[in-house]
Amino acid sequence: MEKKILILLSCTLPFFTSSYAQHKKNELVKDSILDNRDQKEYKMVKIGSTTWMAENLKWECDGSFIYEDLPKNLKKFGRLYSYEAAQNACPASTHLPTKQDWDSLQYYADPKNEGIAGEKLMKKTKPGFAATLSGYKNAKGKYVALEEEGDYWGADITVYFTGQMQNVAFKINDAIQKRDFKNCYSIRCVKD
Repeated sequence: MEKKILILLSCTLPFFTSSYAQHKKNELVKDSILDNRDQKEYKMVKIGSTTWMAENLKWECDGSFIYEDLPKNLKKFGRLYSYEAAQNACPASTHLPTKQDWDSLQYYADPKNEGIAGEKLMKKTKPGFAATLSGYKNAKGKYVALEEEGDYWGADITVYFTGQMQNVAFKINDAIQKRDFKNCYSIRCVKD
């Protein structure tokens, strides 16, 4: 019995070590998820301990819209979702990020709190979040702020990016504001 345990451990130890070493070396761990509802595949990226979509959700449902109803905007910016639609929009095995998820993302991008999280999270390189300034649809049904602002639904908050590639502001609201319930925002889901 003792020999079997030692043999088993000696066979599995190198596997875990090399897997861990590869993860540490690359740091930007990419993955993907298939949305079985429409067969779209989404890029995912592990940032810290959370795996995020690396692109905006594109699933079509009631309460979702393409910016200015132009199909060309779907690929780059995804869809904008009403609050009600956002509650059930994420594919199976994912969910809307919580305030804690967003706080962790911000900390990972800017651990010294130097105000550079927005700029880092806009890039496709490390950490790989690649936020887009996809605008939003306001309560009057107007599409506004394309390539100036990107608003995202969270489970219990909203988040926005505003500015240009240099000097991008990133703000996590403490709660969903009354005005937000009437607007349509983008979605980035996280793995369960």
